[in-house]
Amino acid sequence: MRQPPLSPIRRNLLKAAGSVLLVAPGVGLLACGSKSPASDDADGQATDDPAADTDGADAPPWASGGTAAIGDPARFPDPFAGVPASACVLTCMTTIGPCHTTSPERADISDGWDGLPLRLALRVVDSACQPVAGVLVEVWHTNYTGGYSGRIAAMCNNDEADIARQFFRGYLRTDADGRVDFDTCYPGWYSSRAVHIHLRVLTGDYDADDRAVSAVTTQLLFTDALNGEIFSTHPLYAPLGLPDTPLDDDNVVGGEADKRPYLFDVQRMDDGVMFASKTLVVRQSDEEQVCQAKGAGRPGGPGGPGGPFDDPDMPRRPPPDGMPPPRGTPPGG
Repeated sequence: MRQPPLSPIRRNLLKAAGSVLLVAPGVGLLACGSKSPASDDADGQATDDPAADTDGADAPPWASGGTAAIGDPARFPDPFAGVPASACVLTCMTTIGPCHTTSPERADISDGWDGLPLRLALRVVDSACQPVAGVLVEVWHTNYTGGYSGRIAAMCNNDEADIARQFFRGYLRTDADGRVDFDTCYPGWYSSRAVHIHLRVLTGDYDADDRAVSAVTTQLLFTDALNGEIFSTHPLYAPLGLPDTPLDDDNVVGGEADKRPYLFDVQRMDDGVMFASKTLVVRQSDEEQVCQAKGAGRPGGPGGPGGPFDDPDMPRRPPPDGMPPPRGTPPGG
């Protein structure tokens, strides 16, 4: 009996990873859940996950200075060592949002912007937790003011000059271990969304179109405790005020009872640099059910009297992800 033709995703991943199969558009990822490993090495280069204990007396203050403060990549511990295959759990798809546009190929995605320096490690593996080499991982997020770069939906930019910029956007291909590492800065917040980073996994060549066939389009977030600490204590972020949307009210993942699959594993280095990581596991069979992340289902954020939009000194916030671009805006434009 003749078999149906392979979808573009399955065909491209077979080229990239040999034995790993992907399914048609709409495929989900699995995330190898793990606790953030705390380092007890003699050089003491990492402390416990700040999400678990954000006000520990021994924790250093969060660093400033942007990606120039990240330093030697070799000093970071391996967050993926010893993660058992049995820990893999399904992660659902999320919206790409109206603020996606072209990304350049690069590891440092900051374009020189200031912010809390963040080393971001992502690993793509199959459902047996074997690495998937040669797939493309794209990430994008806001600067510390909560604004995106690029020519996109008008309200995504906090400054007109940002239309011509590409800050906090980039993509890389996974290495033999299925890993990519980005140098970036902790994102800002905007109304109706918890602090988050977008990512997309492509199995072929890079395609900036929002409608490009992807293995997954998803988002990863940070805990309310961590967001609260940074936006109340960090000198660059604190003037912007506390985020108005906790995880439970987020319109992309707020409806999920268990938000751990959507949360970064976070460590604080001994100089205050943040190290965030996540393992993403590609499902192997098109018989596995595809799921979509459940949002909180409440629109917008405070925009009435007394809200941040009434304050002329507060930066303009982009629209909630999932809202359509203004009429006439070309997809991915």
